[in-house]
Amino acid sequence: MDTNLSKELIKKFGRDLRAVYRIKDGRYEDVDFGVAIVTKRGKKEKDLVVNSGVDNITQAIIHRLKTCYGEMAPLGHPDYGSRHNELIGEPNTQHNRGLVKLYILQALAKEPRIEKILRAQIRYDRRLDQSRVDILLDIKLGIIDDIINFVIPFYFEVGK
Repeated sequence: MDTNLSKELIKKFGRDLRAVYRIKDGRYEDVDFGVAIVTKRGKKEKDLVVNSGVDNITQAIIHRLKTCYGEMAPLGHPDYGSRHNELIGEPNTQHNRGLVKLYILQALAKEPRIEKILRAQIRYDRRLDQSRVDILLDIKLGIIDDIINFVIPFYFEVGK
């Protein structure tokens, strides 16, 4: 990749510690920091790994959607997060599925690094799981032609 483009991607999408998700089925749960073995002064050591560019914005979108709205207020970010988790325990109705979509779109609208949301769809198949919906997202970043695609499951029923 062009060095100037790499610098521009880091400038636009930032850098942060890498999150490693042990549950990788789209739920993005059981998270820990990424660690690598590096050699420093001739010794092998563990060190934290950093995400940058597209990997960082992808991770940032996941974290924004996984954080309950208002949860970061004590740290000075009262509008960070999504309200869709408020619907856990509510019935899986068309109205509530619409609220899931609305809350997701509201959360993503506050992410300044997103150029455009190309698709935000809630998919529901009661034959598979009456409690589950899938949140399908296609997000345009800008600078590059990459589109980030997400399929994130959401369960109305507690304990899924």
